[in-house]
Amino acid sequence: MSDGLPVLWQYSFSNYNEKARWALDFKGVPHRRRSLLPGGPRAMAFSRGKGTLPVIDLDGRRIVDSTKIVEALEARQPEPALYPADPDERRRALELEDFFDEHAGHDMRRVGFWEGRDQPALMSAFLATDHGAAARVQQRAMFPVAWRYVVKRYGFDQDSYERSKVAVVGALDRIEAERAGGDYLVGEGFTVADLTAAALLYPLVWPPEFQYELPDMPRPEALESVGDHPALGWISETWRRHRGASAAI
Repeated sequence: MSDGLPVLWQYSFSNYNEKARWALDFKGVPHRRRSLLPGGPRAMAFSRGKGTLPVIDLDGRRIVDSTKIVEALEARQPEPALYPADPDERRRALELEDFFDEHAGHDMRRVGFWEGRDQPALMSAFLATDHGAAARVQQRAMFPVAWRYVVKRYGFDQDSYERSKVAVVGALDRIEAERAGGDYLVGEGFTVADLTAAALLYPLVWPPEFQYELPDMPRPEALESVGDHPALGWISETWRRHRGASAAI
C-alpha cells in the first residue's frame, strides 16, 4: 500500500518496538503497522546480520533501531516534543535514553525469555501477541528451534540471566534516583527518558494500557528481587498518564 504513510515493522510484544510505537502515538503521527511473527520469512529477512526490529519506512527512508526512529520523528514533527528545549535537560534526557536502552531493555528481554524457557505455552502466546490462535499453535511448534536461535543470537545463559536480574534492579534504582520523588526523570514534563524507561521495563508491570492483548501476567522470579520497588508504581503511573491512544491507521 503506497499511500505515503509511515510503516512500522514490528514485533507486537517487544519492549523496544513498544518504544517506537509510543513515540509515534505520542506525536499523533498517522502510520501503518506490520506485525511480524518471530521466525517468519519477513522477520528473518529483517534479522539478517545485526538487523533487528523495529524498522520504520518514513518519508522514503528505512530507519532501524528505536532510538534512531525517535530521533527521526522528533526532527520530522518537533511538537509535542520528546526532547527538552533546555540544552542541559536535553542532554540528560538523551543520556538516560541511552542508559535504559543499554542497561535495561536487553536485560529485561533476557530475564523474560530465560524464565520462560520452560513455559512454552506461555511464551508461544506471548510471541504470537496480535496474531491469533493459529499463530500461537505455530509458535508452540517452532519454540524449540526458536529458543536455540535466541540463545545463540543473544547469548542467553544462567550467568547472563543473573547479571541481567541485577541490571534490572539497577535500572529501577536509577529511575528513583533521577526522579527524586517527582513525576518525571528530567525537568517538569514527559520526555524521551520517561518513555524509554517505561516502555523497556513494561514486562515488570504488564500495564493494562498495552495496546495488544497479552497472555496472563507471569510472576517472574526476577520480581522477587524487585519486591515492592517504588519505581514499579512510577512505571504503571507513567503508562496510565501518558500512553494514550494509537495513531495507527
